Amino acid sequence: MKTRHLIGAALVALALAVAAPATAATVTVEPLARERGGLPDRVPPSDDGGGYPGCWRAYVEAWGGHWTGSTWHHYFNPHWCGNGSVVTYADPNWHYQTTSGFYGPNGVSRWHVGGCIGCPSIRFHAQARFSFSFMGWTSYFNDDRYITLYGSNGLIGG
Repeated sequence: MKTRHLIGAALVALALAVAAPATAATVTVEPLARERGGLPDRVPPSDDGGGYPGCWRAYVEAWGGHWTGSTWHHYFNPHWCGNGSVVTYADPNWHYQTTSGFYGPNGVSRWHVGGCIGCPSIRFHAQARFSFSFMGWTSYFNDDRYITLYGSNGLIGG
């Protein structure tokens, strides 16, 4: 094998090694305007003894990049409602990914992993699959996010 092939293989290995999972992630929750009977304009009770009804959307975003300027993003934005005690509605279908440069999308999936409609909370696992191709070499990785949605007051957990 020629020296230039060895150097090329080493450079590709280095480039793939730094194509790592998420370097940053954010989570925010916004009340929704009276969807499905929600009351997002109500103020939570001053004591800790109960919640309030409403509907909310969580905005979960994770992203990463590479020294080449290539980027990937994973978005999971579930919508749910609660009656002040339990989850009354959940829609985890707003889930997508974007990529640029050497990153490519390989699909998204989500699973219900706990809780239920009628339970105090419901939990989802959201996964985005990505590829990174550089100089003829390809690697694959997943970004996994777990989120618990509570029916009492729009709170979330990891």
